[in-house]
Amino acid sequence: MKNKRDSSVILGQDVAIGEHVHFGPNVVIGDRVKIGHHVVIKEGVTIEHDVDIGDFAIIGNPPLRGPSPLPPTRIEAGTRIGPRAIIYKGALIKRNCYVADLATIRERVIIGDHTIIGRGVAIENDTEIGSRVKIETNAYITAYSNLGDDVFIAPAVVTSNDPTAARSSHPIRLKGITVKTGGRIGAGAVILPGITIHKEALVGAGSVVTKDVPEKVIVIGNPARILKAVPEEQWLSCLRSAAQNENHLQ
Repeated sequence: MKNKRDSSVILGQDVAIGEHVHFGPNVVIGDRVKIGHHVVIKEGVTIEHDVDIGDFAIIGNPPLRGPSPLPPTRIEAGTRIGPRAIIYKGALIKRNCYVADLATIRERVIIGDHTIIGRGVAIENDTEIGSRVKIETNAYITAYSNLGDDVFIAPAVVTSNDPTAARSSHPIRLKGITVKTGGRIGAGAVILPGITIHKEALVGAGSVVTKDVPEKVIVIGNPARILKAVPEEQWLSCLRSAAQNENHLQ
């Protein structure tokens, strides 16, 4: 089977295309894009310059249900998409991101510049993620969440958004989690619906967070309780200052 490409597709210069690639209508591909084997790029997708897409990835996948219409998927310059990743219609992935293999990014998700989405991560719909965020292997980010800049999510973190655990007899407002700038969540932690983790707070590995976490404190346990303040040398301002001094010395 040859590559399938609608006549409305626009290809930039020096585009490398693997075997058995399917392009839907009105797809726009920038310069120096690399597309692996068996990739599917759905209708209206825009892929900017210097993007790399791994084998069997699906870009612009329409959801089975939900409000419509959705804006087309857009992947900005310098981003890398791993093999078998699925990015839904209406997602926006900004510049120089990395989406690892088997990751799923749902509709109306926005991901900021220089963010890393690890292997097998699931990011549900209507979620906004800032710049320089790192979400590690097999973490689950529930719908309607908001992660600020410089957030770190360790492997196997689970977040939730339904306070009734699917037992309400009436429609409810789902409440995702909020992690403010520089917040960190350790491996295997569970964050309950509507929780806010404030700026530069740290949730210890395996903790169950049942209430908001104040700024620049460490919480641990089930339920999570304050252990101590985050050491000053771990504050973003201190880390940036140290990096600037190192660069100056060089």
